[in-house]
Order: sequence, then structure tokens, then C-alpha cells
Amino acid sequence: MGVAKDRLDSSTVHQVKLRNLAIRQPDRKVVRVCADDGSRDGFPVGWAELAPHPYYRRLSWHTVVRTVPGDDYSYWHGGLARRASYGPVEHGGRETLGAAIREILTLAQWGDVLADHEIRSGRTGTYLATMDPKQADWLAKLDEPKGITHLGGGRVRLDNVAVALFRGAPEVNMYVDANDVFHIHPMDPPIQLTREQ
Repeated sequence: MGVAKDRLDSSTVHQVKLRNLAIRQPDRKVVRVCADDGSRDGFPVGWAELAPHPYYRRLSWHTVVRTVPGDDYSYWHGGLARRASYGPVEHGGRETLGAAIREILTLAQWGDVLADHEIRSGRTGTYLATMDPKQADWLAKLDEPKGITHLGGGRVRLDNVAVALFRGAPEVNMYVDANDVFHIHPMDPPIQLTREQ
């Protein structure tokens, strides 16, 4: 992983793996969280920098995350979102590196990066999900992403690009983890996706 084991707790390591992300450490004071976009180093979805806390006389981990404005519909249409940007999370920093990385996973958006990689690689495929029929109807009626088909009886088919968009969603939204488990709402049980093709 490149980061000293004593700096990352096992829960954070597990969460990073569950989102299929990698940790890169270009120097002692910067730790990047990267998604697989087909490049050697990966695409940075956020990073943590060790710097002085603005109010207290100690060092803390300041996070920077990639976000996309809600009205930037290019996020959903293949290619990288036109108005994506990196911005600091303004609160003074986190005491531990693990807390900073968990903050990145909670807030960063990188689904467009994964969807673009799926499109460029020429991969195809679909996933099947079975859920409450009302939930399936609601999911299939979403304007974005495209690639969701309601099959009836609580079954929904998602194409690989739609799943890639959900894989790179922040944990505060619907997301799909590395085990193909679809987390639609924190109060609802997650749904296992089954790859069809």
C-alpha cells in the first residue's frame, strides 16, 4: 500500500479495498486516494495533506476531494465531467490519517472516471438486481444514469457503465462496492448485484 501500517487502521484499509481504490504516498506529508482509470498511478479522487491545524498548535490531516456540481450533467454521459474540481474540506483537519481517508470516501465523486474507463476499454456487460418492487420502479425511473431497465417483479438490469457510475459515487449517495453490493439507502439492506455477461 505504500503507507506505514501504523498510520492506517484496519477499518480504513478495509473501506479502501471495498471501494476498489488504492493509496499512494508521493511523500511523507501527502497521501492520495486513487481510482483505477487504466493509468499506471491511478486517478486521484482526493488526498490528505499533513499541515498545521489553523486553530491549534498541532499537525492535522487536511483533506481535498474531487466533486462535481449537481447541475453538471456531463458527469453522466461518458467522458470526464467538465466542471469537476478539487476542493478542500474546510474544518481544520482530521487528527488521524484514517479519518481523513474515510472523509474522502464519504465525499469524493469519481464515477465518471470509472465510466469513461469502461467506455474506452470497450467492455460491455450487465448486472441483475432483485429488490422491493417499489424500489425497483423508482430506480428505473431515474433520469440519470442511463442503462437501468426495470424487468418487473422487483428485478432491475444495470449496464456496466451505470454500475461504474455508482461505483464512484460518494458514500453519502447510492454506491456499488467492489463486491458488487449496491448500497441504495443506509436504512435499507444492501442488494447483491449478479453479473450476467
